Amino acid sequence: MELTDLKNKLIDAFEGSAEELSEILASVKDEASIFPFNEYEHLICCFLSKKGLSFEKYMDIRAEYIRENPNLKVFEISAPRGFGEKFAQTHVNELCEELVKPSKKTDLSYSGEYDFWLDDIKIEVKASRAVDKESHEPLYMKALSSDTQRPFVMNFQQLKPTCCDVFIWVAVFRDIIKIWVLGSKEVSEHPLYSRGQHRGNKGNEGQLHVKHDNVNQLAEFELGHRDLKATIIEAAKHSLQAR
Repeated sequence: MELTDLKNKLIDAFEGSAEELSEILASVKDEASIFPFNEYEHLICCFLSKKGLSFEKYMDIRAEYIRENPNLKVFEISAPRGFGEKFAQTHVNELCEELVKPSKKTDLSYSGEYDFWLDDIKIEVKASRAVDKESHEPLYMKALSSDTQRPFVMNFQQLKPTCCDVFIWVAVFRDIIKIWVLGSKEVSEHPLYSRGQHRGNKGNEGQLHVKHDNVNQLAEFELGHRDLKATIIEAAKHSLQAR
């Protein structure tokens, strides 16, 4: 349930007259909104005050919205490192507790170029959030569901296939989290991969834009219900055999 769906559900639940509804909607439209006093808070308060929405019905809608949008809190993380490192890496580590943070003890040549180590496999984690490409609202307002029809772009940046064996990409939607696991060779050879993200980097660093109209090109790499450790090992075979 996205925000437009929530608004429609609230309107459908209103039990007052059509005239009252029109007056409330006009009032909400004309009033300035700023978090946390936004149009939804205003709409709900007006519905409750007019007794066109019962508190019990409001609580039902609230519970349904929270249940269908478990990841909205992730869109409220503003710091890039807080999202990429604290959230995404923690989420991946919870799926496979055998992943360890690399150090000079695990890899003498390690200098911070990848995030996890598993049985001699070097793993880099990247994350992005699905948001409405055409909206200028804050992230939590333009967050999209996995079944959205709205245009979106998720940009996985600073990809260095020569520095790791496996990439784990974490794609956060309002309702679900998708994970794609690719060998570094599969990334460097993927048609969506763009080399030379920054001028003068000699092609060592690239990026990949996942959009609403090309996301299906990553379907074969989606983790789904598979075991993460086994998937990482399988993905690494392609990269390690190529070296």
